[in-house]
Amino acid sequence: MIIAIADQCGTCGAAIGASLAQLRVRSARKVLLVGADKTHRPAPGGRSLSAELEHLVTRYDDIVIDTDGLDTPGRTALIAARLAIVPIHADEVDLERDYPLIARLNAARMFNPGLRVLFVAAAGQADPSAAEMLRIRTYVAQVMAATLFATVIHQHGAADIAALYDTVFAT
Repeated sequence: MIIAIADQCGTCGAAIGASLAQLRVRSARKVLLVGADKTHRPAPGGRSLSAELEHLVTRYDDIVIDTDGLDTPGRTALIAARLAIVPIHADEVDLERDYPLIARLNAARMFNPGLRVLFVAAAGQADPSAAEMLRIRTYVAQVMAATLFATVIHQHGAADIAALYDTVFAT
């Protein structure tokens, strides 16, 4: 399974991706964790990211790609993925600033109708307020057929990550 972590602000996407990959490895799966960044270059042999993913999917059970909110590698990862996880902090909800991410998610669903988009509310130690959760739900509603994960992921919340893992990899 290819999972794209689409974190616009770069606040917790890498940690969520690494935690999911680590839990998957503990389940005896062969996992590749890829961190896209602004210096991403074609793979050896000049292959594009999509061609490289076609090659890698035969060698790994799961591929987790942290898109770091980037446009081109992020778009390619979203089109190839079965699941996009979008971490969002209640205090960082900004529809105007994040419109490019919302547009990429909607465009990816047009090219990849099977793409499941799962928003994950992230917080420090305390849960977001009712008003903050309303802002998050309004944000999620901007993306076609997106859902909001029921559990808020807290800083250092191993149980929260375990619940996300169970949701992501439910058979």
